[in-house]
Amino acid sequence: MKNNLLWKIHNWLGLYTGVVIVFLSITGAAALFRPEIDHLLNPVLTQVSSNADKASLTAAVRKVLPSHPDKYLFEVEMPKANLDTWIIRLMPKEKSKLNPMIWEVFVNPHTGEILGERNYFKSFSYFLRNIHVRFYEAYFGRQIVGLAGIALFLSTITGLLIYGKFMKKQTFGKIRKSKLRITQADIHKLVGISSVAFNLMIGITGAWLGLQVYLMGGLKIEQPNSFTRSEKVLTAEDDLSYNLDFDAIYEKSRIAFPNMIPWFIRPTTNGEGIVQVLGNVPGQAYERRSNKLVFDKQDHSLLFKYNIDDQDYGAKFYFVQESFHFGDFAGLPLKIIYCLLALSSGFLSLSGFIIYLERAKKSKSQLAELQPLKSLLLKWTLGILGVIFLIGLMSTQIGLGIPSVLVGLAFYGFTIGYIIKKIYTFFMKSQTRNPLI
Repeated sequence: MKNNLLWKIHNWLGLYTGVVIVFLSITGAAALFRPEIDHLLNPVLTQVSSNADKASLTAAVRKVLPSHPDKYLFEVEMPKANLDTWIIRLMPKEKSKLNPMIWEVFVNPHTGEILGERNYFKSFSYFLRNIHVRFYEAYFGRQIVGLAGIALFLSTITGLLIYGKFMKKQTFGKIRKSKLRITQADIHKLVGISSVAFNLMIGITGAWLGLQVYLMGGLKIEQPNSFTRSEKVLTAEDDLSYNLDFDAIYEKSRIAFPNMIPWFIRPTTNGEGIVQVLGNVPGQAYERRSNKLVFDKQDHSLLFKYNIDDQDYGAKFYFVQESFHFGDFAGLPLKIIYCLLALSSGFLSLSGFIIYLERAKKSKSQLAELQPLKSLLLKWTLGILGVIFLIGLMSTQIGLGIPSVLVGLAFYGFTIGYIIKKIYTFFMKSQTRNPLI
């Protein structure tokens, strides 16, 4: 591929996807610390004094359900790092598109005391995840993020091919300070080469996670740890209201899979009459909750066991995508490293934009007057931070539905308007060059 074409591809990707990549790098860096932030903001819900007493989880569930007759049990989250309490999650029996809900009830596992309740979709923790994973757009947001992953991957590859030749002529790490464009170009190359492996990995895994539904459907890939009971042993109503012994299921899971730390206990509501226990095995660098046990609700017999260590390379590769993308498999030190590297992706887009503007000023001196660099960067920075703050405020105050609709309208409205403007500009230029047409 000719170097000129590489430059065009690299510049085009940077100009038209750079803002999205900056946005995702900032939100991704923040989303890494969701559990820690939630723990800090909600200590009453997530932190309790440890003691030797142990309450009954079954009794806690039976205490919670009668006070929420309009909801059904979805799952129970067990205590772990950054969470000392049980979280009993309920789903509304009648769902609302404009007011979606996952209701969380926090319970002290030592005393059985209910510590508080909330709609998960109105929590700051969910806002951080949703704005990064789905762009806070309800329908195609995840796919937009997936396309941004492809753009990051291609931008990294083209940048490596372009700047790899420069690195042969220039000492790695040398920063020239003659002009702003030269200085930014050297920093751009230094940061880009230093973080190339990370950005390639984030681009690939981000594209996979964002486009996973289409890729799995097109390639006919099934989730490796899925389990479906062929027959319905209960009616849906009986399955929904079944009085499950959660304490017995928990103990059974510890016996059947001693290395796994149970994370979720999730009973069915469709008549299958099963309960799934999902968890992690210490030392595994795989997606959270991907190890699984499945028990019969009625006699507690083990129907299915899934340990990723026992699976083939295809399944293992499937389950490293999310864990590698979010870096949540080796504690806080790895998250800090991921945070710094994530911000480097945004910096590359920002410095590339500065280089483009400075290069453009050489051929268009009036550009400096029309678009001063400092005011332009300040406008976009404040704009991105302002959008994040506004969406976060709406999300935590009124929930998920209305903000996601507004974000969708704003995003697609801006995109359609921009495309129309470009077509109109192209048409007018064509008319100027060919006035007789």
